[in-house]
Formats: sequence, C-alpha cells, structure tokens
Amino acid sequence: MKKIKIYGDSILKGVMFNEELNRYKLFGYRFNELAENGIEVENNCKMGATIEQGFEIMKDTLGDCDKDTVVILEYGGNDCNYNWSEVSNNPKGEFLPNTTAEKFQEVYLKMIDYARQKGATVAVCNLVPIDSERFMNWVSKGLNFDNILNWLGDINRIARWQEYYSHIAERVANLAKCPILDLRSNFLCHHSMLNMIGVDGMHPSPEGHTLIKEVFQKNILSTPELV
Repeated sequence: MKKIKIYGDSILKGVMFNEELNRYKLFGYRFNELAENGIEVENNCKMGATIEQGFEIMKDTLGDCDKDTVVILEYGGNDCNYNWSEVSNNPKGEFLPNTTAEKFQEVYLKMIDYARQKGATVAVCNLVPIDSERFMNWVSKGLNFDNILNWLGDINRIARWQEYYSHIAERVANLAKCPILDLRSNFLCHHSMLNMIGVDGMHPSPEGHTLIKEVFQKNILSTPELV
C-alpha cells in the first residue's frame, strides 16, 4: 500500500480558530479520496512547529521506508514569525525571525536529504497566504499596536515576508528536484480568498481547510512521482 507521511505545522494539521468556542480546534482531515485509492496517510504535523522542530520530529518518527512511501513537507509559517512582544516593547530594535531565511533553506534541504536516505520520495508544499490586517490585529492583542506597526514600516510587510518564505520553500523544492504541492496559488486565485482565511489572519477557515483538502488530494493523485 502507498503510504504518505506528512510533516508540517498547524496548516496541514488542520488547525482553525472556532469563534463560537473561542479556541483553536481541528478541522479534521479525513483524506477519504486518498484512502479510496489505496493510500495510507500518517499526519505528523504539530501546531507551532518550525523547520528545525519538524526535523527533530522526523528523526524520531521516520524509520526506514519502502519505495511506496512519500514524505510531504510543509514549513515556513512559524519560521518567518517574530516574537511580537519583544517588538512591541522595543520598536527601534533589531529582531530575527524564529528561523532566519538562510537557516530555513539549509535545514529544509537537510530534511529532504534525510527522508530520501530513509528511502522515501519527497514533495514540498508552498505556504497558504495570510491576511496582514487580521494577522496584525491578532498578534498585537495585549501589546502596543502602533509600536509593532512602526517597526514593520507598513502592515502589508507581514504578508510580503511570509511570501518570501513561501518562495524559499519553492526554491528548495527546485534545488532538490522535488514535486511542489501548490496550495498557495489555489488560495490566491480563489474569488473569495479572504473567506478562506480565519479571524486570526493565518489559519484557514473551514472553507479554506476544505480547499486545502481538495487541492492536496487532487495534486497527489495527479502527480506521477507520488502515486
């Protein structure tokens, strides 16, 4: 049986914010179409995971693979993020993201190489877009909004910075000659894209998670290297 092992953060974990419950919960991917096509799915994603944390999870969970195993990687959203409390307290300071762009690319390539050494085929996801305004309002709760905005320069810098990390993920895939599962374009081209993103500006809404599930399954089943 074909096996898919997913390593990533909260996006492919299926995390969304439920406004009625006022907390995060799982959308609950079922991958029914993949199962119907004889594909077993193992989800090793973790909310908040950076690429380095994901690599440690992979080392702990990915054993030797047979030729029918595909590893799918989805990282960058937490790597490009900052400690907004520190920014709020010192808007003239210099800060580094959770993972610098150089380290992000370096570890991503190592992670792909590790999975291949274990015998797996590897595919890489680009990043689901964020909404800068909602994201800014969310991360600045209890902090100084103006200080954070002054440090950013303009509110849309958030989305541009996240887009940069998505480009790095695509570059990594090209360098390593991995298939790319293009989640991002399907959001950007959707006529109701903002409805696909939740109130926190970063996690998909139920509609967004449904779109991810559909794109994910369609891409896998139509990519010769993965089926």
